[in-house]
Amino acid sequence: MALMAVLESDLRALSAEARRRYPAVKDAAEHAILKLRSLSSPSEIAHNEDILKIFLMACEVRTVKMSVIGLSCLQKLISHDVVATSALKEILDTLKDHGEMADESLQLKTLQTILIIFQSRLQPDNEEYTAQALGIILRLLEHNRSSDSVRNTAAATFRQAVALIFDRVISAESLPAGKFGSGVYISRSSSVTSDVNRNINHLESLEQEVCSGGPSLMRDILTNSGKLALRLLEDLTALAAGGSAVWLRASSIQRTFALDILEFILSNYVVLFRALVPYEEVLRRQICSLLMTSLRTDTELEGESGEPYFRRLVLRSVANIIRHYSSSLITESEKGLLIDWTRSGGREGNNEGKGYNLVKWEAVITGEKTRGIGNQELEFPKQGISQHVGEGYISRPTIVASHSCS
Repeated sequence: MALMAVLESDLRALSAEARRRYPAVKDAAEHAILKLRSLSSPSEIAHNEDILKIFLMACEVRTVKMSVIGLSCLQKLISHDVVATSALKEILDTLKDHGEMADESLQLKTLQTILIIFQSRLQPDNEEYTAQALGIILRLLEHNRSSDSVRNTAAATFRQAVALIFDRVISAESLPAGKFGSGVYISRSSSVTSDVNRNINHLESLEQEVCSGGPSLMRDILTNSGKLALRLLEDLTALAAGGSAVWLRASSIQRTFALDILEFILSNYVVLFRALVPYEEVLRRQICSLLMTSLRTDTELEGESGEPYFRRLVLRSVANIIRHYSSSLITESEKGLLIDWTRSGGREGNNEGKGYNLVKWEAVITGEKTRGIGNQELEFPKQGISQHVGEGYISRPTIVASHSCS
C-alpha cells in the first residue's frame, strides 16, 4: 500500500502545480486520486489507464516542475511493474520529447527512466522500440550542448542497457549464463590482465565438452532477442570502424566509445559467439577485420585511431580474441595476423630490419596481455604447426613456435 500512498501524494502535488495555468491537468489529477482510492491493490493500476494518462499528460505540458513529477511517477509505476506493455510506445515518445529539452534535470530524468524500462518487464522486445530507446541515449551522449554530467550518465546508461539486452539473449537462447559470463560491467581501473583471464575456467569446461564428443552447442536459428542483439553488435562494429549505423538511430558516435562497448561484449558474452553461428560469423568477418585494420594503423595518425586509449582498447580486444575465440578463427592468416600484431604491440616493424618500435605504454600493455594468455596453444592444422603465445616481456613480447613432425 506504500505505492498507493506515494502516488496519491504525487497527484496532489501535481494538482496544486497545475491549479492556475492548466485546469485540465488539475481536474485529471483529482479524478485520478478518486480512481486510485477505489483500487484494492497496486496490481490493479495496470488495468486503469487514467492513472498512467495523468502522468503522461503532465509531461506533455513540458514545464520543468510538472515534467519532473510526471517522470518520477512513471519511474515508480514501471519499477513496480504496474504499467501495461501496450503503453510502451507512448512512454518512449514522451521520453524522446524530454530528451530534446534543454533542461539538464529533465535530461537526467529521461536517462534514468530509460534504464528503469530496460530493468523491468517493459524492456523492449522488438527492434523498433529498442532502437528508439537506445537512440534517445545516444543523442544525449553525442549532443554538443549536453553537459558533462549528462554525457557521463548517458554513457553509463548505454553500457548497462547493452548488458541487459545481451543478458536477455542468454536467457532467451537457453544458454548457461552462470557458467560462461556475466553482464555486469567491470570497471576499467582493474588490472589489465583481469579482462583476459575472466571466466577462463568456465570456458575450458565448454571446450572439454565439445572436444570429448559432447553434443555441439552451435546453432543457426536465433530467437527475436538474439536477432535484436545481433543487429546491435553489427552496428557497434560498424561505428567502431568509423562507419555508419544501419539500425541504431544515431548519426555518429565516437569510435572509442563504440569499441569500448564492443570489447565489453567480447569479454562478457563469450558463450554467444561459441554457441550461435551468426554471432561467430560477425566475429570472424567483421570484428576481426576491424581489429586487424586498427592494428595496422600508424599510431602517429591523427584522430581517434591514433589516441592511446583507442590503441589500448584495440590491444585488449585482440587479447580477448586470442584467448577466448582462437577456435573460431579458421584461416591461418586470421590467426597469424592477430598473434603477430599482439606481439608487435600494434606497431609494424619497418622495412630496414630494425624490428618493432614499441611506444612504452604499448609495450607495457602488450607484455601484460601476453602474460595473461601465456602458454595458450593455437593450432594450425594445415601445416601441423602449433604456436604458443609465450610469456610477455615489456621490452619485446615474444611468440615461441614449436614445430611438430607429421
